[in-house]
Amino acid sequence: MASIVLAALQMPGHAQDVGSDRWQFELTPYLWAAGMDGTVRVNNRPEAGLAVEQSFSDIFKILEFALMGEFEARKGRWGLTADGVYFKVNDEGAVSGPLGFVTLGANANLTQQMYSLAGSYRLVEGGTPVDLFGGLRYTSVKWDIDIAASVPVVADRRLVRNNDWIDPFIGVRVQHALDDRWSLVGYADVGGFGVGSDLALQAMAGVRYAFRPDIVGKFGYRYISADYDRHDFQYDMANAGFYLAVGFRW
Repeated sequence: MASIVLAALQMPGHAQDVGSDRWQFELTPYLWAAGMDGTVRVNNRPEAGLAVEQSFSDIFKILEFALMGEFEARKGRWGLTADGVYFKVNDEGAVSGPLGFVTLGANANLTQQMYSLAGSYRLVEGGTPVDLFGGLRYTSVKWDIDIAASVPVVADRRLVRNNDWIDPFIGVRVQHALDDRWSLVGYADVGGFGVGSDLALQAMAGVRYAFRPDIVGKFGYRYISADYDRHDFQYDMANAGFYLAVGFRW
């Protein structure tokens, strides 16, 4: 089985009117073309481990469904951000036994969900605002594998494993306006701290273009990793790739 995990979490970044006393909102659907590199292991057994190295094109071939988006509300220096990712992939494979007498076929589904909620405080205002973030990130990884044999004396099997955890995290975002339309943004956070993952990291750098005051295009590169090892399940995975998004403001 070529197991694929598309973990996506985008912390928002936009240069809204700083210091405004009215509520401001932004909704951003996005696509993250991420590849992945890491290890998944079940029951702490080396033979039950799987080294994963997949490009985004490999993932896209077996992707069944994906939905990603984030929402940010801001009033004055304070903000609140919610982000959600849901995706499902399906892969199939077969292995033949000696002389081809027995064939084992496998159909594997992987579903991953990631949801985060964070508060923010604008530490620095002006043309280069700086925001501090603190929040929680929930991750769920579910494996569902059906193994079927070509002869009845070999029993079919179904393997189901569902692991989830919550990571606290802290982060910082820096934005810089180049002119009335173009701006740069950088974001980084660190989390886990042994509460969920031993260590969870994220970094993002991008550029934004305001088509109109209420519509902003976003493009950049993002890296995210998690090192989780609890309850006989190890997930040590890094995801990196370009993202493309459109933000709608009101």
